[in-house]
Amino acid sequence: MKDKNSLENIMQVIKSIEDNNWDNLDLANGVDMMLISNNNGTSKDKILTEQFDELRDKLEETINATNEFLSTLNDDDYE
Repeated sequence: MKDKNSLENIMQVIKSIEDNNWDNLDLANGVDMMLISNNNGTSKDKILTEQFDELRDKLEETINATNEFLSTLNDDDYE
């Protein structure tokens, strides 16, 4: 990108998104623990657990996509 100012602004916003992604994953881990029974380590609700697993997978995909985008922005050849 020729406009270095815009590139820097984009990088700052994407880094904020990255921070939010990790915060969301931390919160998701908390929900995951709440879905597991303390007594025997099994799921309290199979359907909720399956749906939540899909959500967590999408959060992880978002983290990976954000990291790939940041990597592209940081690539010296790209600038």
